[in-house]
Amino acid sequence: MPHLLGTNAKLLKENGIVYSVQGLTFAPHGIGGLNVCPEATPACMQACVLWYTGRTVTRPVREAMVRRKKLYAENPELFHKQFYTDIRAHIRKAVQEGLIPLLRPNVASDLDWRQVARDFPSLGMYDYTKVRSRMREVLDGKWPGNYELTYSYNERSHHRTVGSYLRNGLNVAVVFSTRYHPQSGRIDPLPQSYCIDGKEWKVVNADKYDMRLRKLDGSGVITGLRFKGSLKRRAAAIQDGFCIDVDAKDYRGAVAA
Repeated sequence: MPHLLGTNAKLLKENGIVYSVQGLTFAPHGIGGLNVCPEATPACMQACVLWYTGRTVTRPVREAMVRRKKLYAENPELFHKQFYTDIRAHIRKAVQEGLIPLLRPNVASDLDWRQVARDFPSLGMYDYTKVRSRMREVLDGKWPGNYELTYSYNERSHHRTVGSYLRNGLNVAVVFSTRYHPQSGRIDPLPQSYCIDGKEWKVVNADKYDMRLRKLDGSGVITGLRFKGSLKRRAAAIQDGFCIDVDAKDYRGAVAA
């Protein structure tokens, strides 16, 4: 049976620690049948970076994403058996190579994998989520400590709720309209800060690496992402409120590259 985990990447940090990252990638939201993004908004579905940009626009990659989702939906017992086999192999290989294993189970989905975190307590896990009840569980100490969540800001987010996450040391991902055209060498700076619930919050560059760990990003910060996609999709995302228009306000200065 094909492996379920992929997107293997390694990041060397200044302190010498090297992480080995693998992730589980389903076709996003309702594509291919089951909706795996329970809080997906119309704007995020239209702008989904995991379907409309990069390698995911190719037919073989999309078909593999749909196959994984179908296995999860139609044969959950076989899926979980293979999933756990892949996780154990990932941990074993990382440890043998002297790396720190990490897992992102929701590369293009937003499912509840807390039981996986409990079954592998020594494995670091991380995800973006739009599900507010999970963020409340993090704040209440009911969420597994080895599974870090970053709230994904969207057009339905309430500033007071988002502000409460930030004030309590949790992080929030915000997509900005900042130009991102690596092919032409143009990657514009993200804003240094962004105002939510009456307070300016520091923005860190979340495009620098995929891993959303507070020991790397800091706590109570906005993890800024540049919009990936065509100018037409970016304009639609700005209009829908999913993407923050940096040209609409005076967002001067850059975060670290």
